[in-house]
Amino acid sequence: MHILIDPGSYDCLNMGDVAMLQMAIARLRALLPEATLQVLTDDPAALEFHCPGVIPLSHRGRMTWVSDAVPLGPLRAVVPGWAKKGLAALKRAARHRWPAPLAPITRLVSRRAGATGLSDFLEAMRATNLYLVCGQGTLADAARAHAMSTLRTAALAIGLRKPVVMLGQGIGRMRDRDLSALAREVLPAVRFVAVREGRTAQPVLRAMGVAPGRVLVTGDDAIEMAYTAPEQAPRGQGIGVHVRRAPQAIADEALLDRLRLLIQEYAVAFHALLLPLPIARHHTGTNDARTIRALLAGYDDRSDGGDQLDTPLKVIRQVASCRIVITGAYHAAVFALARGIPAVCYADSVYYLEKFHGLAQLFGSGCYVVSLSTAQMPQELTSAVHDAWRRADELRDPLRRAALRQIVSGRSAYQEVLRVLGAAAASAPAFPPLPNRLVVRPLTSDGPTSDDRLSVTERIAPSIGGDTAPCDRPHAAP
Repeated sequence: MHILIDPGSYDCLNMGDVAMLQMAIARLRALLPEATLQVLTDDPAALEFHCPGVIPLSHRGRMTWVSDAVPLGPLRAVVPGWAKKGLAALKRAARHRWPAPLAPITRLVSRRAGATGLSDFLEAMRATNLYLVCGQGTLADAARAHAMSTLRTAALAIGLRKPVVMLGQGIGRMRDRDLSALAREVLPAVRFVAVREGRTAQPVLRAMGVAPGRVLVTGDDAIEMAYTAPEQAPRGQGIGVHVRRAPQAIADEALLDRLRLLIQEYAVAFHALLLPLPIARHHTGTNDARTIRALLAGYDDRSDGGDQLDTPLKVIRQVASCRIVITGAYHAAVFALARGIPAVCYADSVYYLEKFHGLAQLFGSGCYVVSLSTAQMPQELTSAVHDAWRRADELRDPLRRAALRQIVSGRSAYQEVLRVLGAAAASAPAFPPLPNRLVVRPLTSDGPTSDDRLSVTERIAPSIGGDTAPCDRPHAAP
């Protein structure tokens, strides 16, 4: 049994994407311990560090397939421009209309041209039993290029009669003409789509022609990792902070300065430490630690902005030292809420506001959403922060119960993978039955009983990599 996994990022530099990938691998290994898991990546060493034992597959090869360029090898220097354009148009049309017949032809051409990455990718697509798009937030106009490549890959899998499932998806608006056209063509043929929230995702998928019965609302896959991480005693009293400078986040330097003054005022008012919670660690472009250092300037000039927090579990441990979290990053909020810690989420774009409102719909009280683009922003942010600080203790259990409900839903989506594989490969050897301890009974109004605890994590813990200390591995919930 071979499963090809398409993650949210290919360099393992976004701790939210890494957490979702780690949980996808852990759940698949729990359900299908004999399956071969192959993951698209640009950095095999980083993938091995965070997810030991999986097989890397060059993402560059996939990008050669989804791009319009034709691999010509040494002939590229002599083929005239008009011919390259014609070949690109032919490839684009053939990839759209006849992806399955085009794949073996392209594989042969790529081998002769020396494009081994493309050949390896197409061979993996031919051999796989399932194309699984794991947790990410890329099916949206805001991540158009990524969304197009994912949908084109799904189209190839469908053309090759391979089942496609999408799990832990954060889906945004798709108004771009080419993206929405491709989504309408591909998404209805996906076996099922598990979404992180239903507020935005369900209407979008309905508009794309996806049958409601194929959509599951599960919450974020990374919730389980944060929920099951070790408790800390005494409970944290810091303020977790995140800020991101990026086109879809904060691009205005003056707005960043206003946030800096407000957040530092909160730390003084509550006599609390400001604890960095970086999520994106890209060397160029989005680097949260660098922006957080600017946020702390004048308050803690010695801070590295959390640069040493280079695994999801390290970020989660930092979250556990907080009483509240103030964040512009989705996964900093996910980690906090899953641990029963209120999160005040702020954003300056529709894309992020919709993500946060979807999160608030699932967690309820304790997830505050503030728009940075309103004139009342300082008052609204201050009100939310003070309310979160005051109510932190009473919000803990309701937030954790909401997290547990989402974990149960997320696991049910992965159990659907077994049914998809069974239907798609009836002649394959029988898979091991799902252990009863993986099934969590529905929550009562009083919350989970001792028998409802997530003992499955005892089994999946060894498949979470990236740290060396045993305490860094998720374990049974307290």
